[in-house]
Amino acid sequence: MSNTPDSDPDNKLPAPTVKNFNPQQVARFVSKIKNLELQIGEHVLAALQHPDTVAVLTTVVVGPSGDQHIVSAAINPQRMSEVNEILEEAQQERVDDEVCFGFHCLLKPKL
Repeated sequence: MSNTPDSDPDNKLPAPTVKNFNPQQVARFVSKIKNLELQIGEHVLAALQHPDTVAVLTTVVVGPSGDQHIVSAAINPQRMSEVNEILEEAQQERVDDEVCFGFHCLLKPKL
């Protein structure tokens, strides 16, 4: 896997594919990793153009064939409210000596 701009000198990466477009589901944008920075940007821009999107969640997953894929989810206001509720609950349950920024927490090793 290469994620440098030189890995695709013509910048002709395939556009992210919209998966499972159904108003009742979260719209997902999926593509194989070729140029990480460019592809994440394309996913975020594509998801933000999706109707009713207020946020985008992006992750890297391993597909059934073992290839790594970038998957982004377009989050609408209702789902964002659910995410905020989960974050609020996590904040209340969090131990004060754990440093957290959004979804990212520094976990101390168990002794």
